Amino acid sequence: MSSKIARPLVHTVHLLTFTVLFLSGLLLFVPDLRAAVTGGYSLVARESHRWGGVAFFVLPVVITLRFGVRSVFVRPAERTLRSLWQGLHVALTLTIGGLFSVTGLVLWGKRFVSESLLERSRDLHDWLTYVVAILVLLHLVEIGIASLVNRFRSAAGTVEGHPPA
Repeated sequence: MSSKIARPLVHTVHLLTFTVLFLSGLLLFVPDLRAAVTGGYSLVARESHRWGGVAFFVLPVVITLRFGVRSVFVRPAERTLRSLWQGLHVALTLTIGGLFSVTGLVLWGKRFVSESLLERSRDLHDWLTYVVAILVLLHLVEIGIASLVNRFRSAAGTVEGHPPA
């Protein structure tokens, strides 16, 4: 399998596992919604959230080990505002993903940790959810803007590989 697939594969894995985590987390966080969707308490929502978190962390590591760090973390050919934004995006994804993983493990093993650590982890996990919701929204806006810019450049004939209109 080509190493060119590594980055899109990591992105797709994060998209799918994040979707599972966000939806199952929403069901866990909003009891009225959970009752409307599942009829009450749901072990499926809790287990989906736990194992979705494991997949969110483990699958990109497996992909990186399989294809190599340089296939996943590609240095840009030139420094542009977009490449700097993408680097920041990757750094935020790694940092927040690591914090989610650590706090999630603490919450999962709540019988083995102090009450104060459990409470701090729960608070951080909740706040990270708000931060990530905003970042995902910004990411979608950024993708939309980049698509529009490329479309206008293509129409003006200024994008490499596209003939003038």
